[in-house]
Amino acid sequence: MNQSFNRELAALCQMRLTEITDADSAALTQFAECRLMAVGVASSYGEDVTQRAFQAVLEGLEIRRHGRRPRLQDIESKSAFQNYMRGVISSTIGVMTRKRGFRSEHLQWDDNIHTMVPGGRSPTVEAVMRNLQEELFPRLRARAPRRLLPTIAAWESVFLYSDRIPAIGQRKYVREVQKLAQEVITDLGGLQ
Repeated sequence: MNQSFNRELAALCQMRLTEITDADSAALTQFAECRLMAVGVASSYGEDVTQRAFQAVLEGLEIRRHGRRPRLQDIESKSAFQNYMRGVISSTIGVMTRKRGFRSEHLQWDDNIHTMVPGGRSPTVEAVMRNLQEELFPRLRARAPRRLLPTIAAWESVFLYSDRIPAIGQRKYVREVQKLAQEVITDLGGLQ
């Protein structure tokens, strides 16, 4: 791409950013909250994720080789730009959930309250998950080759509150651990 096209693209993107209203921003935050809940993370991070997405786009316009840069078709209309921003939000959440140190907030279950707290589990489901954890991980470690042990340890640390296996080392290790876990669960008699 030549320099003038980059300036024109940046100017068009700036225009799209100024078109975002408070209602549009609230809708993007609501989208972020739904995505966060879908991956097992507290929805209270929704506004932060939305702001990080806007920041990434602004950095892409100002800083060379950093941030997010939309393509021409991503900024040809306001709705296309909003769709692009939803993609940036989804990508930001994906990066957050893959980070090794990222942990979701633990929500406490109150037996005196009969409704579920967002992201919370009933004591019965919590007990089943802990039992599965106690049965699954020792068997996984016993069957796994040495190279998979760090990935298994990372998964065990987030098992109760995340549906993802963190990628420690090579991404293919996650698939290998998934396959091994399926074999162990089959040997245990499947999931009830």
